[in-house]
Amino acid sequence: MNDYEIIVVGGGHAGVEAALAAARLGKKTALINLYKDKIAMMPCNPSIGGPAKGIVVREIDALGGEMAKAADATSLQMKLLNSSRGPGVWALRAQSDKIEYSKYMLQKVEEQKNLTLVSGVVVDITLDDDNKVNGIVFQDGSFLKCQAVVLTTGTYLSSRVLRGSERIEEGPNGEITQKLLSERLKEIGIKTKRFKTGTPPRVKKDSVDLSDAKLEPGTDKKISFSFSTKTFTPVDEQEPCYLIHSTDETKKIIEENLDKSAMYSGEVDSVGPRYCPSFEDKIVRFNSKVEHQIFLEPESVHMDTWYVQGFSTSMPIEVQDKMLRSLPGFKNVVVDKWAYAIEYDCIDPTQLKLSLELQLVKNLFCAGQINGTSGYEEAAGQGLIAGINAVRKLDNLEPLILRRHEAYIGVMIDDLINKGVVEPYRLLTSRAEHRLLLRNDNAELRLKKYGHDIGLISEHEWKDYLAFKNGIESTIEKLKAIRITPKMDLAVELMQLGQSNIHQGFSLFEIIKQPTVDVNVIKKHTDVLNFLTENQLQNLVINIRFEGYIKKELESVSRLEKLETKMIPNDIDYSEVDSIATEARQKLTAIRPISIGQASRISGVNPADIQMLLIHLRKKYPNRNK
Repeated sequence: MNDYEIIVVGGGHAGVEAALAAARLGKKTALINLYKDKIAMMPCNPSIGGPAKGIVVREIDALGGEMAKAADATSLQMKLLNSSRGPGVWALRAQSDKIEYSKYMLQKVEEQKNLTLVSGVVVDITLDDDNKVNGIVFQDGSFLKCQAVVLTTGTYLSSRVLRGSERIEEGPNGEITQKLLSERLKEIGIKTKRFKTGTPPRVKKDSVDLSDAKLEPGTDKKISFSFSTKTFTPVDEQEPCYLIHSTDETKKIIEENLDKSAMYSGEVDSVGPRYCPSFEDKIVRFNSKVEHQIFLEPESVHMDTWYVQGFSTSMPIEVQDKMLRSLPGFKNVVVDKWAYAIEYDCIDPTQLKLSLELQLVKNLFCAGQINGTSGYEEAAGQGLIAGINAVRKLDNLEPLILRRHEAYIGVMIDDLINKGVVEPYRLLTSRAEHRLLLRNDNAELRLKKYGHDIGLISEHEWKDYLAFKNGIESTIEKLKAIRITPKMDLAVELMQLGQSNIHQGFSLFEIIKQPTVDVNVIKKHTDVLNFLTENQLQNLVINIRFEGYIKKELESVSRLEKLETKMIPNDIDYSEVDSIATEARQKLTAIRPISIGQASRISGVNPADIQMLLIHLRKKYPNRNK
């Protein structure tokens, strides 16, 4: 078989982004997957985006990844979430066609220059005498030589499917588990954890009575994840979702059969996701609550099934059947696929560098659920960064490390490495201290230059972005120059509508700054805003109205950035640092932060420890960080 520069193990959402990025940056790349026709599958929720996650998808697009384009091209419904709240938490969510999404990604992989798709089970990673990756071994004994490996094995490492008393050694959807590879990682010295996740049942659409269900349509706007998307499906042509609620009977069935749940039987020690709990967890943790939301979501135009969102369970089939029939409209339900939980090995992410390369093994990168995360979007974001940094490592370039104020991807990776994980990590807006800067509308403005400089954004895309950016900036200057007086038609209408009391001359910029003013009223009286796209207009209005808050956020970032520039030498011996806590010394030695800023965010490292570290650096390395 051929030799490769970079090998990506695992063809899920992380693996596809890593492989495409590496190949597009000119490296001879192999993508190894268990099955050649199953790429970027959706074994759980058939959707892309959501709070924080939707912003990650837009960040992936701005950096030159593929997920956003795939989500737009294969969406069944598009929705803007949290639109009634502040712009810092707005996010897109697409109900995806899981079959078409996988087909789209498979086509991109097969068409990509420098990229070869190989099917097989990887059981070993080989290292040279310098503890550097030099190849992988398949189950049949065959060997592929390479210079770097990106592991994106998802939930397949020593995975077991759990349903009632059943314990089956397999991956999602009855696929092969990768037990030998998991054992090999432990042999190398990599610390692992045992996590679990779950998926709800799928039921036949025509067996459910929707009479009492609430219709959940998409958003009637031209919205998309990708900056390059130019065509939009009208909302009345999008697939509907529905909302129902569990009943008191549902709760009673759970309580009477709790000991039959795989999660509550006492035989499972793995840790599940707090923010995506099983239905049993909801009943136990929120016992005073009578009913819970359940969404019915289509999986594909090629399938006649509902995904029963919010009804994940590890109950045996006979109990699941009773649970389902207790839901409104489910009396005659026909189940296409029963729910199950799955437990699997993942690594302790504090063993990674910020580049997503393992500290212990040179040129071995990890991305996705193997790092203890959950979700397609979190996986894809990590995969893109790992693929980029594997290339940059081979090219002797500095890694791409996104700061916490630059991207949710940066927040996630920083959290994983400095705080570790005790349960599957899910991105939330509350994890970002600078979320007003990390908005849905400004991903291009934050990250496009990185994508272009790295080489993943084409010149055509770059020119489109510059036109986008210049359009916003030039419009702001025009708004500042146009003056509106009390007797002008716009001023009179705004007064009549109670949106603004223009008793003296104001610029349009000052008028838009008022949160009560509807910009659509302004558009009727002047065409200065009519040349902007939906995203440009949204960005412009947010920047004008939140100008003061954004300025304060940037000032805060500037102060914190000074800590990021205080670099810590690679050869530092933390045993020589006086008067720091034992836990801090252990954490600093294990994580090896590259800056004082990173060190200050490590769980267990306190301000007093940072102060002593600074004193040590001034004494030991007097000519650095001046």
